[in-house]
Amino acid sequence: VGERTVVYFHGCAANYYEVATGRMAVEVLEHNGFTVLTPDQGCCGLPLQSNGMYDEARSYVGALTAQLAPYAREGHDIVATSTSCGLMLKREAREILGVEDDDLTAVSARMVDICELLLDLHDRGELRTDFQRVEMTVPYHPPCQLRGHGIGTPALELMRLIPGVEVVESTSLCCGVAGTYGLKAEKYEVAMEVGRDLFTLVRDLAPEVAVCDSETCRWQITHATGTPAIHPIALLHRAYGLG
Repeated sequence: VGERTVVYFHGCAANYYEVATGRMAVEVLEHNGFTVLTPDQGCCGLPLQSNGMYDEARSYVGALTAQLAPYAREGHDIVATSTSCGLMLKREAREILGVEDDDLTAVSARMVDICELLLDLHDRGELRTDFQRVEMTVPYHPPCQLRGHGIGTPALELMRLIPGVEVVESTSLCCGVAGTYGLKAEKYEVAMEVGRDLFTLVRDLAPEVAVCDSETCRWQITHATGTPAIHPIALLHRAYGLG
């Protein structure tokens, strides 16, 4: 286990609903020389937090950070493909739930979004750029949770490294789903109205795929437009010829 070892925090989405996204993330990291560890890990508690079940959410945070903290203390980055679950461990468990303990402190200090990690690698001249040409125009929606990370739009910069890819960035503030908000029957119409400009952009472009970092936003985009929505890592995976 060397210095290029990272821990993949897959979250519930990649573990249960988007297994292919998790597999592609690991393969892209390995293509760039990382050893990827995937220890046992539970839910971060974000859905509970989002629905006001704070005590239950804190118990989930405690169990998860106990699983991940030993790796963080060894100096390994904890890499997330979910912007929302990554943000939960980076900031929200502390700022919203008021969790203050050594395990969370250790994990949050090493928590990094996968596109953030890869762009940092590129900035150091260490990212593999053996990309195949991909002739594609894709709409890209930077999700709300990404703004909470305060890291800009690393996925946008990474996709622009791929020859042939033209990225059309959405200026919509929100897709409307807001985690679990738009999944509720009584909030459905509100959620669809909030995301209307984004959905119009996607429909007008009529792309092969749309791109977004957040899983619930991807599901919302696909539901509203019929266009498959993918994580940015899936586009990198394709350009690397790993598929």
